[in-house]
Amino acid sequence: MRSFPSSLFLIIFLASTGLFGEERIIEGKLLQFGRMLGTGNEFIQVLSNDLSPELSRLHNQTIRVLCQMRGENCDPIRYETYPFSESKGLADWTLKRIPNYVNRGYFAFNPTVTPDGQSIFWTVYSSKGKSGTQRIWFAEKDDKGFWRDGKEMPAPLNNDLNSAVIAVLPSNNELFVFGSFGDDEATRKIQFEFQEKKEELRRNTRDEMEFRLKEEQLAYEYLRKLTNLQNKATVPLYKSYKEKGNWSYPKAINFPDFSNIYLKNNTSVFGGSTLSSSGRILIYSVQQPDSQGKLDLYVSIQKEDGSFAIGKNLGEIVNTSSEETAPFLAGDDRTLYFCSDGHKGLSVYVTKRIGDGWDNWTKPIEVSANLKGVNFFSIPVNSDWAYVSKEGQLYMAYLPRDFRPNPVVVINGKVLDEEGNPLGAEIHYESLTRLEKRGSAKSDSKTGSFSLVLPYGEKYGFYAERPGYLSVSRNIDLTESKQEDAKLDVEFRLPTLAVGRQILLNNLFFETNKSEISKDSEPELDRLANFLKSNPKLKISVEGHTDNVGKKEHNLELSENRAKAVADYLISKHGINSMRVRTQGFGDSQPISSNDNAGDRQKNRRVVLQIVD
Repeated sequence: MRSFPSSLFLIIFLASTGLFGEERIIEGKLLQFGRMLGTGNEFIQVLSNDLSPELSRLHNQTIRVLCQMRGENCDPIRYETYPFSESKGLADWTLKRIPNYVNRGYFAFNPTVTPDGQSIFWTVYSSKGKSGTQRIWFAEKDDKGFWRDGKEMPAPLNNDLNSAVIAVLPSNNELFVFGSFGDDEATRKIQFEFQEKKEELRRNTRDEMEFRLKEEQLAYEYLRKLTNLQNKATVPLYKSYKEKGNWSYPKAINFPDFSNIYLKNNTSVFGGSTLSSSGRILIYSVQQPDSQGKLDLYVSIQKEDGSFAIGKNLGEIVNTSSEETAPFLAGDDRTLYFCSDGHKGLSVYVTKRIGDGWDNWTKPIEVSANLKGVNFFSIPVNSDWAYVSKEGQLYMAYLPRDFRPNPVVVINGKVLDEEGNPLGAEIHYESLTRLEKRGSAKSDSKTGSFSLVLPYGEKYGFYAERPGYLSVSRNIDLTESKQEDAKLDVEFRLPTLAVGRQILLNNLFFETNKSEISKDSEPELDRLANFLKSNPKLKISVEGHTDNVGKKEHNLELSENRAKAVADYLISKHGINSMRVRTQGFGDSQPISSNDNAGDRQKNRRVVLQIVD
């Protein structure tokens, strides 16, 4: 007779008695100070656990709770209060408190939400003796949309100095953080001195009370030295990447001319910063010789070499004689929220960028007199809610239509190899309208996933590249602005560098029935030329194809001329040896799709690059 472990009998017994039940989402009103949940004509007992003290303070409020059912009773796991995240038609700036279990009751501020709204980072103030430090915490949503318990982030993103997240790029695997991570040796020296003095103090102090008092003074001096180390004039902004599920050691962004002369109590005060979704536009709060007041907002645009240029003052429309701090630039790259005490008292304000530059803004408007005391805006893309902090608590605030950022398009993609395995790769995107680089992202090496946020108004090209693979590109035309949010899923399959591998030149454009290359094709062909220069032994074939509209003789000639136009561009503009580039036209003889409709015919009109040697 086959035997079974006793633990299996226990599970079967619990399931049969209803003591080990399924998870269930229940919506209702909390009664009896959190001990009962009323759902219309039904009343469900809420069992006592770690959430009970928190739920008892929500008496008579409507909540949605994730229950582990114990028979007919609810053992609460997580919850959210009404209004719920998907609620519509709410009063402007309705505040919804994020459950206390998320930040575990600690003093919490500076919420920074990932663009997809699935994760949140914030700052916790942790006291140490007479002083304290700021540490990064985070939480994620579960698959049912409830926030999980918050956790303190491990090293290296937290150390003995102040740390905070200021921006998360759309792929959720690149963090920009505030802190001090480049002074390890000096920090270790201060720590060593502290331990030596503490041991000496213990040897020379017999009274325990006296030792405790002197130890506290010693710790205060230790923290003061660490703070002074952090408050050097160097830029306090760093970048960290997620690598195989862990965050890398933060590296300082390349900002050689950064300066800040604002001091309070002999301590340098940095007013915060924000980063565009492209990672190229940095708006930050400091005092410089040309400042309007105590802390002004400046904008810095990343250079081609990856460094940030000295910032330009946003001007007297935005900046006042007081402090402008805590900026947040929305995903549309036009809507800027910030805190100020120089317009109508300390509050949150919003301004819109005018034109193509970064020095012309609308007059700031206070978002709501009801939000005084609220600060640190953060808004996921295409969201009805902003995330804010107030008096040490985390909240969501319902956005009025007039105060929301402009709609954007979110590109969700994956980078895979030919066998479908995920790849970590660089994703770059550019304006094909203006022939300018716009930004970059990284795909997750474990999943291959990445995201881009693209504002309306331009035609974009984007491509994935990784050493040892052929680069693959796509494009999307967003020149016609729309008042609606949109999402697009894409997949890049990168072929390895080997004979016979081929790719479509997706960002190559011709006028209808002509072989002249359009201007917006140049970025694609310039990259191809650089690829050939960096792989000087490669030889390629450029092959043209058409749909079946028209005479076969004309289609064959058109396909040959288009392939030759690509070769001529590489040879004449970039000096590629003509022996390395051969051309061939196939007309309509090798369709990859039917020619039954416009979409399929467009797929057949293509130029292919193939490695031949």
